Amino acid sequence: MAQLGEKNLDFRELRRKPSVADTCREGWPRKPTLRPFNPLGLPSPLTTRQLVYIFGIQGLGAACIDGGANFAIAYAMYRTGTNSVTMWKLSENTVAGDLGVTVFIQGVLTFLIASSMVHVDMRNGKMEALPYPWPDTRFAVVDFAPAEEARTKRGRLWRLFHQRHGLGRGLHLFSGSAVNDLFDFKNLSFRDWIERLFWTVWMGATLSALFFLIFWPIAIACVAPKWGGLNMAHTWTAPIIKLVFGFLLGLFMNPIVACIALGSEDAVRDHRREVHDRHVQAMEAAPASPTTYAERAPRRPERAWVV
Repeated sequence: MAQLGEKNLDFRELRRKPSVADTCREGWPRKPTLRPFNPLGLPSPLTTRQLVYIFGIQGLGAACIDGGANFAIAYAMYRTGTNSVTMWKLSENTVAGDLGVTVFIQGVLTFLIASSMVHVDMRNGKMEALPYPWPDTRFAVVDFAPAEEARTKRGRLWRLFHQRHGLGRGLHLFSGSAVNDLFDFKNLSFRDWIERLFWTVWMGATLSALFFLIFWPIAIACVAPKWGGLNMAHTWTAPIIKLVFGFLLGLFMNPIVACIALGSEDAVRDHRREVHDRHVQAMEAAPASPTTYAERAPRRPERAWVV
C-alpha cells in the first residue's frame, strides 16, 4: 500500500513538473494550449511585431496577392479563352476541378516561396523566431498515462494511439530544422538545395491535402447550388469565384506556413543564442555599480575566545 502511494505521488509530480523544453532563457512560460484568441496554439507571448508579421503581412497581405493571381488566371482562361465553363464537366473547363487543383498548386507554391522568405527575414534580422518550437509535437500526446495501466481494452488502445501514432506524432513532419530555407544559396550545395526542394514540396503537398478536405467541399457547397447548371464562360462569375477562393485559402494557409518557419527548431535555437549573447553584452557594457560605505568599511577581526 505504501509503495502504491509513493507511485501515485511520483505520477502526480511527473505531471506537474515541466520538461526541459518548457524552459527558455528569456524566462517566459510556455502556453501552447488552444484558446479562442489563440486557435493555432502559438507559444506566448508574441510581440506586436510578430503578430503584425504573421497575420498582417503573411496573412492579409499574402492573401490579397493569392486572390489577385487567381483572378488574373481565371480571367485569362474563362472570360476570353473558352466558350464553355461549367461546374462539373471534366471534358470541358470545370470550376470544381479548377478549385481542387488550386489548393495543391497554391499550397506548394506557398511553402516554396513564403517559407523561404520568412527564413530570409530572420537571417537578415528583420523578424525574430518564436520563443518555442511550433507546431508543438506534444499536442494530444498522453505521455503520463501508461498503456499497460489501463483498466479496459479500449483505454489501452486509446493510450497507445496517443503515445505512438497520435496527432502530435504526425506534427513532426512540419517541425525540426530550417529545411524550407531555399534562398540560402551561399551555404547550400546543389545537392542540398534539391533535397530541401523535395522536402518542401512534400510538406506543401501534405498541408494542401489537409486544406483540400476542408476548403474544397465548403466551396462546392456554396457555389454548386446557384451556378451548378450554368455556363459561366465570358462572365465574371468564374474569375470572382477563384478570387474569393484564393483569397480565403491564402488567408488561412499563409500564417500557418509562416509560423512553421518561425517555429523551426534551428530558428528558435539561434534566436535564443542571440538573446543570450545580447544579455551578456549588456551586462558587460553596463557601468560598475558603486560600492556603499558599509562595503568599503573594514571589518574588525574576530576575537578568539579562550575558555
